[in-house]
Amino acid sequence: MTPKLMLSSLRNRFLLSLCTVLCLALLALVLIARYQIMPILLEDEEQYASAELDRAGRALNAELNHMRRLVEDWAYWDDSYDFVRDERPQYVDSNLYESTLETLDLEMMLFLDANNEAYWVAGYDEEGEFTSCPGTLPPCDWAAPAIAFLSRHVESKLDDATDTWLLAQRELAMAALSPIHQSKEEAPAAGWLAMVRPLSEPWVEQLRDTTGIELELSPVSVQEGPAPQQQLERISSTHMAASRFIPALPSTRAVRIDALLPRQRYQASLETFRFALYWTSGVLIVTLLIVLWLLERMVLSPLRQFAHYTQRLHQEVVTPIMPNRLVARRDEIGTLAREFRSLLKHQQQQSAQLLELTLHDPLTGVANRRLFDERFAELLKRPGQHHQTAAMMIDIDHFKLYNDHYGHQAGDVCLVTLAQCMKDQLKSQGFLVARTGGEEFSVLLPDTSLDAALGHARKLLQAINALALPHEYSPTGSIVTVSIGVAVQRADLATPSDIMRAADQAMYQAKESGRNRVEAYCTHDQSSAVDR
Repeated sequence: MTPKLMLSSLRNRFLLSLCTVLCLALLALVLIARYQIMPILLEDEEQYASAELDRAGRALNAELNHMRRLVEDWAYWDDSYDFVRDERPQYVDSNLYESTLETLDLEMMLFLDANNEAYWVAGYDEEGEFTSCPGTLPPCDWAAPAIAFLSRHVESKLDDATDTWLLAQRELAMAALSPIHQSKEEAPAAGWLAMVRPLSEPWVEQLRDTTGIELELSPVSVQEGPAPQQQLERISSTHMAASRFIPALPSTRAVRIDALLPRQRYQASLETFRFALYWTSGVLIVTLLIVLWLLERMVLSPLRQFAHYTQRLHQEVVTPIMPNRLVARRDEIGTLAREFRSLLKHQQQQSAQLLELTLHDPLTGVANRRLFDERFAELLKRPGQHHQTAAMMIDIDHFKLYNDHYGHQAGDVCLVTLAQCMKDQLKSQGFLVARTGGEEFSVLLPDTSLDAALGHARKLLQAINALALPHEYSPTGSIVTVSIGVAVQRADLATPSDIMRAADQAMYQAKESGRNRVEAYCTHDQSSAVDR
């Protein structure tokens, strides 16, 4: 067959056109890969490295924030305030011993008085020996440079906010400085408290486990000029080394973060592109041969049905049923229709769950203030109500001391345990338990008289005491206790805010009467601010 006759055939002309289009498409793909895809992949790899370094930096910042909270917990402690004012001599024997620094993972604690002079030093000297003494007298003279720096820094400060630093001497460390105030900050600062924590190898190993990044921290000098913010070196086809410099003290030093990162994303993207390149010619040929015949029959018609169904979703209040012709299909469009139906159902379920989450406390699982207030308002608006509505206000006694000595994680466990106890005691009777504050809980008791509410409150108090949660630092007792105030709806307490304010006053009366008790609101109750 002559070339002319071959070209007169539409089939052959289509095949020739297809081959031409295929060759042009492959050439375009090669050029796109060289000048578009590869730079994008490399840029994405750099962004990934930067994001990982950002994550490592955030982990360091989180540790600095932990140092900030630690030094503020000590500095905003009345005992520390009295100590630097020479009013608590037993403070040293009670708190500044070696095991304290080991427990807090500290290398040094420095106290400055109101004149920015050294008041007390506790820490480890150059030989690793623990010393604790007033001022910088021997054997604490090793702390003199640190005291001098802190004094100069305090004198130059424009406010009394807490400061944190990274230290990049021969060994890496973190430092924090906070003014020493009374817990209620009613008086000027009595001095300053500084803490130093070493960034030891076990600490760095813990940081690796936390971030999941193979990283190293090292002190470097930047005397020759400003250090580059970030460096990236592709050391092999599977790994790259990224580094970043973080400012530290002294100003001529910096902390360098070195991270060994995998290049999995780059390799996966590259392999995916190669796969697409290899199979493009075959896909194009098959697609061009069948798409015109199948387009209307297998694609456009069912898609129009599907689009019409989605339009009905926006127009009709009640969700319409997916057409059986779409759901019964065994091809991709049928799968899409079924998945869309499942996704729509899942979205409705997620919306319901989201609504549920907005009405409950994420830690304890009980209702939050929003749900409590809504239920309270609905309850008082019910038509034909003939019974009283009561409310409880519950506060955990000395919970700050519990958190200070057992830690916030133990405090969360305590809150969850007490909330579960309250639910077990009250929810089965139709009462609503809610967490309305940090350590405050409220209970809504529909159709309940004052005597009945007091009975429920006393049973709850007994149940909580029966838990016997240890609280050895509580002035009230050796276990976790609560104070409960009860108020009931009446003529002068007709709104939720009035009833809860009355319950709150009754709770404070319970605290003033010795805590671990139940008090009912009376007209002549006088509430006062009580340390919770």
